[in-house]
Amino acid sequence: MKPTLLAIVGSHRKNGNSYTLTKAVFDSLDASTAIIQLADKEIEFCNICGACIDRDCILKDDFSNILTQMKKADGIIFAVPKYLTASSKFMAFLERLAVIVHTRKHGGYAGSVKNPDYTLFSDSKPFCVFASSGTGEFGEETLRTITDYIGYLGLTLVSHDQPPLIAVRLKAGDDKGEVLKNKTAIKQCRELTQKVIAVAKKQ
Repeated sequence: MKPTLLAIVGSHRKNGNSYTLTKAVFDSLDASTAIIQLADKEIEFCNICGACIDRDCILKDDFSNILTQMKKADGIIFAVPKYLTASSKFMAFLERLAVIVHTRKHGGYAGSVKNPDYTLFSDSKPFCVFASSGTGEFGEETLRTITDYIGYLGLTLVSHDQPPLIAVRLKAGDDKGEVLKNKTAIKQCRELTQKVIAVAKKQ
């Protein structure tokens, strides 16, 4: 059976370079794939209400549906564009995920750890990161924050073969579709995704 890959594209711009890159990679794979663009979705900020300690998030937006799709996938790709740091909508989405883990580990938002082994996902579920920028460069410290957040959820990072190792860091350009000129980056993202598939097949 073909593994199922899900991509979360964190751009605020629909069908921008992060999406175009991911689609170019997915179109070349022998896998079942789906792409979620956060630009299409409503993601509210967490209000630290604590309700997620024992139920689904009570905010009425697209978050819970995305989480359900993430749980069904065999592997997850996060395509993250550089803004000032990372996309604020993407960081709000990661915060929502991480707050669930934190709240359930601590039996509430504060206090000592009561359930240290709680994770949202199986430790064997792999993920990787495509980190794109226009003319600047995605800071490694920001990338480490992102991968640490995701790892905290219980997913396993599949690393790149080249520095900074934790992600494919690439120049995508500013204009829509410009990323397709960066053949090297597309090749690297494709190779990294193949590694995710290899890990997923061992599950």
